[in-house]
Amino acid sequence: MKKILFFLIVISSTYSCKNKGEAGNSKSYTINGTVAGCNFGEIYLQIMNKTEATPDTIKISKGKFTYSSKSAAPEFAILLFPNVEHKIDPKNILMFFTEPGSNIQVTFDSSAKERFVITGSKTSDEFKIFKQKCLTPSEEKEKKTFENINPMSINNPTTMDSLMKLAETIQQEKKEAVVKYITENKTSIVGAAYAYLIGTQEENSKFIQLAYNMMDDNIRNSFYGIEIKKKIDAAIKTDIGAIATDFNVKDIEGKQVTLSNFYKGKKLVLIDFWASWCGPCRKENPNVVKAYSKFHSKGFDILGISLDEEKQDWIGAIKKDGLTWTQVSDLKGWESGVARLYNVTAIPTNFLIDGTGKIIATNLRGELLETKLNELLK
Repeated sequence: MKKILFFLIVISSTYSCKNKGEAGNSKSYTINGTVAGCNFGEIYLQIMNKTEATPDTIKISKGKFTYSSKSAAPEFAILLFPNVEHKIDPKNILMFFTEPGSNIQVTFDSSAKERFVITGSKTSDEFKIFKQKCLTPSEEKEKKTFENINPMSINNPTTMDSLMKLAETIQQEKKEAVVKYITENKTSIVGAAYAYLIGTQEENSKFIQLAYNMMDDNIRNSFYGIEIKKKIDAAIKTDIGAIATDFNVKDIEGKQVTLSNFYKGKKLVLIDFWASWCGPCRKENPNVVKAYSKFHSKGFDILGISLDEEKQDWIGAIKKDGLTWTQVSDLKGWESGVARLYNVTAIPTNFLIDGTGKIIATNLRGELLETKLNELLK
């Protein structure tokens, strides 16, 4: 399950980083806005300029709002306008760029064909062109594909599998378009910022590695370039062939479990990231239970790592789903130290390691897990 865009997208690390010399070169900027049909309320602003941040709450007064800050370079930002029920509506999210020394004007009208109008930021103007080239074609294809789906067909595994593959194909087209844009605009912060955004939501490093390779050195040294490089370096540690990074986490009884001790003497171990609140994880659990029952006697074991926050929810799900193998959690949710260590940005996620700790496969779900175990534990 993907992290909720906007609120959790930048909470992937406790390390906070800014460009060298940023403080000395900072300039003030202002965002002034008008919200049609809304005299009072709140909107939320996330400036993506550090890896740990909470959204700023901005008050609407008499249909207007204002925000001021400083920056040394254009910064990727997200404005969220909750609907009347205070729920997140993707149509009410504005992605744009702040600009040092600028006076940015934003107009939001939910009844207009173009909900957002933004002026005063040259980088935002470029971002609009970027979206038309790289994002709009894929988004229109997604809309045509999914808007007329019969809700009843979602329960059909074959249909769902086909839709998932199509969605992955469309997403791949989008990523290829982003890399192409960066290749043609090596000195632009826009492509790098969007590559960073995509990179926070997936484990696969191939896309961001391609994007990073195409960037100008100055862009690589920007906040977004530096964070992309960190993501690439972290992904290398979890690539097939790498030795799984060791960790210590407490089990449900409060006893410390050390990974390197856990896999000793075993042929294969599945490091399985999941959570009680994750629907896809709970649906996958029967497959994992089946694999454990079939192969445990042949040297296969599982170490479950939960991204829960509430212990009772975690234990309840373990009992309900019949997960009889070792389970650990620091009960920090997406702030889990092990999840960060393994670059986990979506669950279910798993890593299959051998008795030496070497990673030999990743994300084995459904029949793929049993097929792989059959192959290795003949």
